Amino acid sequence: MKKLFFAICVILGILWFSLNTTEKFSSTLDIKVDPFQKNPLSALITFSTHQPAQIQLIVKGRDGAKDIQHVFPKYEKDHKIPVLGLYSEYSNKVVLKVIYENKKENIRELSISIGKISQDTSFAILQKNDRKTRYYFLSDGLVFDENGYLRFAFDARGNIIYSLNGEIILENRVAGLIRYSLIGEEKQKYSYPHGFTSFTHGIGQKPNGNFLVIGSFENTTISINGENVPTHRDFVIELDYKTGQMVNKIDLAEIMNPHRAVIVPPNHIDYGLNDWCHINGVDYDSSDSSVIVSCRHSGVIKVNEKTKELVWIITPNKGFNVSGRMASGPDISHKVLTAVDEKNIPFNAQIQQGKKSNTSFKWPTKNHNVKLYPNHIITLYDNSGEIYDKDVYTTNYSNASIYKIDETNKTIQQLWRKALDVYSNAGSSVLYYPAEKEVVVYSSSISDPNQKGHSYGKLERYDFDTQKLLFSAIVYRGGDLYNYRNDEFEFYPKEKE
Repeated sequence: MKKLFFAICVILGILWFSLNTTEKFSSTLDIKVDPFQKNPLSALITFSTHQPAQIQLIVKGRDGAKDIQHVFPKYEKDHKIPVLGLYSEYSNKVVLKVIYENKKENIRELSISIGKISQDTSFAILQKNDRKTRYYFLSDGLVFDENGYLRFAFDARGNIIYSLNGEIILENRVAGLIRYSLIGEEKQKYSYPHGFTSFTHGIGQKPNGNFLVIGSFENTTISINGENVPTHRDFVIELDYKTGQMVNKIDLAEIMNPHRAVIVPPNHIDYGLNDWCHINGVDYDSSDSSVIVSCRHSGVIKVNEKTKELVWIITPNKGFNVSGRMASGPDISHKVLTAVDEKNIPFNAQIQQGKKSNTSFKWPTKNHNVKLYPNHIITLYDNSGEIYDKDVYTTNYSNASIYKIDETNKTIQQLWRKALDVYSNAGSSVLYYPAEKEVVVYSSSISDPNQKGHSYGKLERYDFDTQKLLFSAIVYRGGDLYNYRNDEFEFYPKEKE
């Protein structure tokens, strides 16, 4: 009898604990796959709880991939949970944990089936030397993981799109920008000011949310041999995040030398217009309210957004004896940063002028997609290749480069350089992960020697200290590759406080 009584007490105790540590959903779950017809690898789960609760979401990984997890911290009764990172042609396992203010929990395991996704980009893994999972956001809206699975497929409609601060931004050359949530809900449209067209190459975003857009204004010219020649791809504009209004405009030709003949000839024409700058990427330095711009034909430029003063230039110190659209401005050669070694000792004049390079330093030529990191570290893709001035050193292969800027002494040190085994003449990107000490390099539009008129992209992840290759993959879809670059991506970035 004592054993029976003890067993009954245990059972009753378990029932009591269960009833007092769990709650039930107040309504059934409504699950909509691709709710806005923009991202077929997403879903929206809607339900209510009779008490305020926060939600933990887990999307289970397959083939050893880590789970995608996120906690929606607000305690609410009505819940709309975006589910991201689903697999195509797969019955996805999704876990919802409802956590009430009294710490009681309810756990539901769900299955969300996704059919075949129509897309023509392949992601073929060449090498993987660790168990890490990283996600790669390509500029046509696709995200692949390091198992080769497609995990995100945003409808770019033939445009370049960006992942910025937990949102998707679509850039159209003529119409403007469109801002979406990651599951595809349209949030806002932004029109360009009259006479402006974007270059659809690499917008940036300031901490206040405002967008930095690169492109051209009509009726802007430079003087060449007494003739006014129209230019393009030499402006940065700022669009207000809330209103869409243009709140700033920077004319790079007024502060640089658009007549410089180092990377391209002084009368370099593309699409019928003078392409002296070919701006292709922009970032923001909040420490001194400056815009950092990558120009394929003029180096990397830093400009104070308020005063429009040229702060510094990264490129061989040659051809900056004048400035301005009419070549009537001052000498700006002192704005070029001084190249130094690891002991902060300046290199000789031949390296400063770009005539030579060494294992410790190389100036970028035909650079793309500058990105700023803490401690004034910048990354860029040094495309290199043939340039106009044969006295300036370049390579017939591309390079991934990381530099550190001393803003006080106006010096530049090369922290990391990887000579790549490919040449890319367009786009491409370098991302630095200081905490993990890793570098991700994406080489775009590599000519395919096996198929005339075709190109491919190559993704590589390196150890920063040893330069050991940790992961590599080929991105291919036939024909000209539209995947201009790879960007950082998080399915559930940390919410702003």
